[in-house]
Amino acid sequence: MTQQHAQQATLNNLVMFYQDMQAHSLSQLATLYHQDILLVDPVGQHHGRDAVTGYFAALLKNLRYCRFDITHQHAFDEAALLLWRMDYAHPALQKGAPQSLEGSSYLTFRDSRVIFQRDYYDLGEMLYEKVPVLGSAIRALKRRLKS
Repeated sequence: MTQQHAQQATLNNLVMFYQDMQAHSLSQLATLYHQDILLVDPVGQHHGRDAVTGYFAALLKNLRYCRFDITHQHAFDEAALLLWRMDYAHPALQKGAPQSLEGSSYLTFRDSRVIFQRDYYDLGEMLYEKVPVLGSAIRALKRRLKS
């Protein structure tokens, strides 16, 4: 199998993993992420597969569910771009009502595994705007900035 085919296979498996992300499936990360993975998102930086696994486990522990709809994927050279929508529910956000968030991920590969992942999404939309008092203040600020 060529490097490009191996990278595409990893990307396909990563997409399947994220489509129904669950705590019991975190063991799959060893086949998807390089041992030295660096995952960067609006929450912070997570270096190493063990740190990424711990981060995902902590997130999933409090979510009722978390699913990604990958709306576009493009692989090029030793990198890929994913556009996605995350559907999730958290008991502390809007009384556990279903939530949705759009974002993207830029990935690079080494040894047919993801070595770098940068996730782009609006943390305010995901979290801050869902908190009652804080959300009202952020929405008011956004309206003022549009004026």
